[in-house]
Amino acid sequence: MKQIESKQDGRAGPVSGIQPSSRKDEIVGWNEAGELRVRLAAPPVEGAANKRIPVFLARQLGLKKRDIVIESGERSRSKLLSAPVSARAKLEELPDA
Repeated sequence: MKQIESKQDGRAGPVSGIQPSSRKDEIVGWNEAGELRVRLAAPPVEGAANKRIPVFLARQLGLKKRDIVIESGERSRSKLLSAPVSARAKLEELPDA
């Protein structure tokens, strides 16, 4: 089951598992726990991976970089992200891992 929270401010938030220092940036898909798994080439040093998340996901979802926000989990691999509710359908279309 995909964990996409609908928020009162009109945003949708997936719970995401981020794997930094991968060979390339890619969306792996939804795992069994309902988290969106993402691999990033950026290392988890000085916030490089956190800076890369909105850039990469915005490009994949056809959004602007400022539309993707890390709501919580900046120091964790598990993060709560938010995007405009208009992106919910695109998030649901992403494949299962």
